[in-house]
Amino acid sequence: MLTLAVAIGIGRFAFTPILPMMQKDAGQTLAAAGWLASANYVGYFIGALSAIWIRARSAAIVRGSLAAIAFLTAGMGVIEYPLAWLALRALAGIASAWALVFGSAWVLRRLSAMDSHRLGGVVFGGVGLGTALAGGLCLVLL
Repeated sequence: MLTLAVAIGIGRFAFTPILPMMQKDAGQTLAAAGWLASANYVGYFIGALSAIWIRARSAAIVRGSLAAIAFLTAGMGVIEYPLAWLALRALAGIASAWALVFGSAWVLRRLSAMDSHRLGGVVFGGVGLGTALAGGLCLVLL
């Protein structure tokens, strides 16, 4: 659940509640915001498709993806170049997809081995949890 809270709540959806702050503090336009969101979606698509070819331990991929999401998202606040933001958002999308695919696959396998199939949906509650926490934090920061 926490993996998906970070991967999806921050790596994908934190951009929406952060946008008003970016508009106020950095002069971000809606058109530029659309490009940033699109870069993230393209990255997510690439990440989801590329997961087919990755042959590594799920735990290593998830840990690396979560670290990348934190680093790339923080980079948005440090780097002041809009073109660099496009790359950061695309890479965060890739890392978010990898965390979702490998994290949920690992948890679902473990739950199946423990004959706890009914708990499978709990992991996906992380998407809503992360989105709500990111939005709440942005409200406080505004």
